[in-house]
Amino acid sequence: MQESRIGLLAGAGELPIEFLKSAKRKGVKVTTFAITGLTDKRVEELSEEVIWIKPIKLGKFLKELKKSGVREIAVLGKIEHKEALKLKNLDLTAIKLIAVLKDLKPESLIKGVFREIEKSGVKVISPELFLKHLLIPSGTVLGPQPDKETLKDMKFGMEIAKRIAEMDIGQTVVVKMGTVIAVEGVEGTDRCIERGAELSSGGFVVCKAARPHQDMRIDVPTVGEKTIKLVKELGGKGIAVEGNKTFVITPDRIGELCRRQKLPLIAL
Repeated sequence: MQESRIGLLAGAGELPIEFLKSAKRKGVKVTTFAITGLTDKRVEELSEEVIWIKPIKLGKFLKELKKSGVREIAVLGKIEHKEALKLKNLDLTAIKLIAVLKDLKPESLIKGVFREIEKSGVKVISPELFLKHLLIPSGTVLGPQPDKETLKDMKFGMEIAKRIAEMDIGQTVVVKMGTVIAVEGVEGTDRCIERGAELSSGGFVVCKAARPHQDMRIDVPTVGEKTIKLVKELGGKGIAVEGNKTFVITPDRIGELCRRQKLPLIAL
């Protein structure tokens, strides 16, 4: 990896911010390609340079990437899959990309974008070097220990979550008393949790898993304060994630929040 300057394509959420903070600590300068209406404006304070791109304007992004001179780039943050499925506001480059894909699953779309990036001579790198401190080790429990029934639901739910992740359907399931209540689709994690809470009337567990051979450059499962607060607010009993393959933003802060909320988060 070049030590002088790298690129970051930043979507929504906290991960791009944590990446930039880590890069700054390491003395690495970052050119951030931010998405209008999605990317947190704090990237302006943490980046060496910020180039704003309108959503789904792939051609504009690739043009700006080439002009920037960066030779390596990481891709982080949420970009809603459902927006791509609408097939609206796409530029010609994005239309051409979609036309040659075998399907429009999230991994297919992301890998298609990676291929376009690498055609321009820029290597897509894993952000793990900058975010390793956020990966939660297997066996970690944040907050209180789950009771026997909650742990049983967590283990059951993780097996289901791994199966849907393998099929690239989603990463999250909501379970209660050994029953799958909701499975994440294109609506995203929050809506899946809300739907699961409504159908279960509380007492549910949220489980989030990675793909079996998770490419750490692509859509790594992430849990932040918003998820903890949402699950607690809706009457959930706990959260299970896959150890060593899930980013927790940030573990110390989340651990304290889980203790206050009396909500266990366990890495299986």
